[in-house]
Amino acid sequence: MEEIKKFPGIVPPVITVFDSDGEIDEERTKKFIQHLIDEGVHGIFVAGSTGESSLMNMEQRKKIIDVGVEACKGKVPLFAGTGHNSTKIAIELSKYAQDAGADAVIVSLPHYPKPSQEAIYRHYKTIAKEIDIPLFVYSWPGQYGVDIEPETVARLAREGYIQGIKDSHFDIDHTAEIVRLTEGKITVWQGFETKILPALCLGADGSVCTIGNIIPKECVQIYNLFKEGKIEEAREKQLSIFGLVNALFSSRHDMQPLKEGIKMLGHDVGDALMPTFEVPQEMKEKIRKELKKLGKL
Repeated sequence: MEEIKKFPGIVPPVITVFDSDGEIDEERTKKFIQHLIDEGVHGIFVAGSTGESSLMNMEQRKKIIDVGVEACKGKVPLFAGTGHNSTKIAIELSKYAQDAGADAVIVSLPHYPKPSQEAIYRHYKTIAKEIDIPLFVYSWPGQYGVDIEPETVARLAREGYIQGIKDSHFDIDHTAEIVRLTEGKITVWQGFETKILPALCLGADGSVCTIGNIIPKECVQIYNLFKEGKIEEAREKQLSIFGLVNALFSSRHDMQPLKEGIKMLGHDVGDALMPTFEVPQEMKEKIRKELKKLGKL
């Protein structure tokens, strides 16, 4: 592994734009990534949950990495999602990302068959030994039903196998314990947009948050205000986005509501892949109302 490099800031797990046949629309995806970069984000994460990677075949998963690398080259770091239940396939994807020019890989926890902490440790150790770019853990127990204990994260970090983690854990104590046990030596991102400021206050380095796709500037402002010591302003900005978060994510977890909101802002991002369903008009109006409150419409 290379010497540990920190990646602080706001890194949106970018949506993937698909055409009407469910194939990746490279040009529209690159255009949207450029929009996020123009809004001041500190990095781009392709092929994450928000990017609908779990619904892609292997060819698509490799293609979206290429698209991300091309869009980000020389502008901001590109993080490639290369997680898979199979350690062998995760290695294949991670090697592909390295060869394609990704700055780091983000590997979601394997969740089936449900692994022990020792199996999780060995999964990441095995992948790390096969690549020469930074390896990040991605944990989202609420979605996948598997968690990584802070002690396992610290062990992997201490032995040099990982350089960071996206901790999409609703209990912020979990994120704080990772920060404490790793002594700030690796990058720790919180995955929930409602916890950007609390996580920063507890020593996290930033956030990989889905809402960074629709209000990237506001997420960056929370981070920048905190770094400038303007805690009261950061608190106000953090609280201001709660309404939109609730409108988008309170009742479902697919990406269609998010894409509907982004389209309201004038970006041609298409629709989410199946299985999904049409967003009710009432939900669309709630999203529109919250975007107006934020001055986006």
